[in-house]
Formats: sequence, structure tokens, C-alpha cells
Amino acid sequence: MSLNISTPKTPIDYPPATEAVFTTSASMARQFPEPLAFEVALLGRSNCGKSSLINRWLGRKSLARVGATPGRTRLINFFKVTWIAGAPSIYVVDLPGYGYAAAPKDMVESWRRLVEDYLAADRGARMALLLMDIRRGVHAEELSLVGLLTSLGIDYRVVATKCDKLSAGRARQALAALASLLGGYPVAFSSLSGQGRSELIEAVGPKSAAAAD
Repeated sequence: MSLNISTPKTPIDYPPATEAVFTTSASMARQFPEPLAFEVALLGRSNCGKSSLINRWLGRKSLARVGATPGRTRLINFFKVTWIAGAPSIYVVDLPGYGYAAAPKDMVESWRRLVEDYLAADRGARMALLLMDIRRGVHAEELSLVGLLTSLGIDYRVVATKCDKLSAGRARQALAALASLLGGYPVAFSSLSGQGRSELIEAVGPKSAAAAD
């Protein structure tokens, strides 16, 4: 599969979300809040840049905590987001990172069960963003997650984070590899430059609006 990322369309400079607030954390299914009109679940390895993406995507400086040590997100965190005043609110859901080898095995297993409990729960309309450090390539964890999302009927989009770390040529090759193994067209994202922010807003916005109708 060949991808042409050399001449992308000019991105729209979307304003920050009108509202973006932390709502609650959950360590078990019974602590999940009642669903809103739509949910966007973020999955990825512990050091893939989920917190930085949330902050840049929603137009906030420190809504999600960015830690120097991978694996600090041990709960499911729910953020209530309203993109435009008067529009239905949605949840952006930050799931615990997987693949953090330094954590005890029983703790990693509990995180995995928590993520699977969330994905299997009846939460209404939602989609998932599968975040991957563009420099890492596809590993067994990503393939397993794609299989799980597919089996549960959850729409997903692959997001290649930290694209500023590669040259344009190497990024193009990495995106093509992700697309061939995981399907779809990955969003190339950089929390430093904001690259990919408009694509994420456009990917989620129409779906959340349709779900609320």
C-alpha cells in the first residue's frame, strides 16, 4: 500500500474545545460514569504520548498529566468535552497504557482486564483511537488490540504519534507500514507542532454529532 503524505490538504486551524474538564477516574466497571452522546477511547503503550495528545488535541496545556515515567496512568480517566457551545458533550476516555514491562505482572494484568472490561461494556456510540509511537512499528500488542476492537464492533483509527521525530521520508515509510498491517489511513500526529490535530477533530466530530441526533 502506498501513501502520499507529501502534499496534504491545508489543515483547518480549529479553536480549542469550548469545554474540556476531568470528570472521574475508574478502577472497576461499576465506577464508570453514565454514558454521554458519544465516547472516544484512547489506547496505546505507556510511552506513546497519550497525555500530550489529549492536551494538544483539546487545546489545553495541562488537562491530562504528562509524566516523565511511563505507566503512570493506572486508572481509566474520563474527560467531558464540548467542542462547540451548545453542542452535545462527549467523553474522551484515557485508558491505561499497556506494554509497560517495569510494572509487576499482576498489576499489568489488572490494567489489561480493566481495559477489556471498558471495551466490552455497553457504552453506546463510540470509537477508539489506537495511538502508536511512529518510530516503534507494529508489535503483538497492537495486533491483539485491533483484533479485540474488530470483534467488539468498535470503530477505530490508528494515530501515529511523535511524527516530528522522523524526517518526512522516514515518516512516509512508517505510515505505509502501519497502514498495511493495521488497515486504514493513520493520522500523523505531533503534540509539538500540532500536526494531525485538525484530522483528529474531523474524524471524531462528525461521528459524535451523528450519534447525538
